[in-house]
Amino acid sequence: MSQWLLARWQAWREARAERDVLASYRADYGTNARLRWWQRLRAGFGLLVMVSVLGLGLSLLVGVFFVAMTILLETIV
Repeated sequence: MSQWLLARWQAWREARAERDVLASYRADYGTNARLRWWQRLRAGFGLLVMVSVLGLGLSLLVGVFFVAMTILLETIV
């Protein structure tokens, strides 16, 4: 049953690809999904940059908060 269903699915995708102009630009998924090495490298680098920027922003925000609280506390006392 699963082989038949897989064959039907592939036949449907091929028929859709014949009449679909943008089919070559759509993402592949399942067993056809293949990532090139440079796509993995680009994704890893992007993730590293995003985590670094967010971490730097969070630490800057916490630092500014504590400096402001220290100044406020010194002003009150």
